[in-house]
Amino acid sequence: MRKFVALFVCLALILWAVCAIAKVTGPCADCHTMHYSQNGKSDNYPAGGPFPSLTIGDCIGCHTGDVPVKGTNDEIPVVLRNSEPTGTGPNMSLAGGDFYWVGTGDDAKGHNVTGISGEDQMGRTPPGWDPTDNAAKAYGVIANGETIWSKQLTCAGTYGCHGYHDEENDYRAIKGAHHGNDDCLKADTLDVSEQGTSTATSYRFLYGIKGIEDKDWEYTAQDGSTDHNQYYGVDGNTNQTAPTISFLCAECHGDFHADIQDGSVWIRHPTDIVLPAKGEYEKYNGGTGSANPYSVLAPVGSDLSTGIRDTINPGSADAIVLCVSCHRAHGSEYDDILRWNYTGECEAGQGDMTKCGCKVCHTEK
Repeated sequence: MRKFVALFVCLALILWAVCAIAKVTGPCADCHTMHYSQNGKSDNYPAGGPFPSLTIGDCIGCHTGDVPVKGTNDEIPVVLRNSEPTGTGPNMSLAGGDFYWVGTGDDAKGHNVTGISGEDQMGRTPPGWDPTDNAAKAYGVIANGETIWSKQLTCAGTYGCHGYHDEENDYRAIKGAHHGNDDCLKADTLDVSEQGTSTATSYRFLYGIKGIEDKDWEYTAQDGSTDHNQYYGVDGNTNQTAPTISFLCAECHGDFHADIQDGSVWIRHPTDIVLPAKGEYEKYNGGTGSANPYSVLAPVGSDLSTGIRDTINPGSADAIVLCVSCHRAHGSEYDDILRWNYTGECEAGQGDMTKCGCKVCHTEK
């Protein structure tokens, strides 16, 4: 009996120690269940369990809900709504948008993630995929460098965006991340030098990526304020600056913007460039060319050295054009996962920059 008590006490101390260093907040029951049942049945939990790590659902199950954030303390971001959202953007969805529309079968409106939607009609292999550009990395090679992907996109792992790419299983790919110390990613305790060294210290669990995380995933984001994510970006002509948010996109779509020069049959909008400090660009988001208000609709990146920016200066390192300047990461109500209605709100000579992100940068078109 004494051995049992001693063992119980030791176990309790161990669990207490783990909880004491955990960075995730809220009741354990918001995410975990001991037996995947309540009152003898599992109707209260997502289908398919029990799940590893005693979670109440898998990645999708845990991050599906009726509202953009859920949990006792609003600590769980929702990326897949149970009913159609009123749109994407502040007070409607989170920064990455919502998988709802692609989940209903509209391939053009989101990434086709296993468990959310069927395979894209174009196939499993991402457009712009270059298997030769995925040299061995410390955190693994996406899709094992396959020329043609043998499996559909997943949330995390070898065929996913989050966690380690050398581990195919979603759970093992992000193991420990939710309970890791992520202070280095927060504005108040920012330490860029510590970012990207593990899944927990990587921006939104995107291994190796740096950035500054907004506390409510941009649910209440506002223009001209510091209430938003700050994306890491650089001015360059290669995809080798691994910690940037555009590099994350380029890991799968690296050739999508290849050879964008005049005369090419593959002319595309540039990314990873400084927004020019002249002409139409200097008036970004209605500014004058200096201390222009940051736009949540058409965000730009920075080198993170000055924290979260409420203003940006065209022509400088805090005004980097990114992939996510135009696209959302998860899904949106617009084709090509765009952040705005490109075909309905953007017209030359007229239009509202609060509805057409093109006009946030191209102010005189």
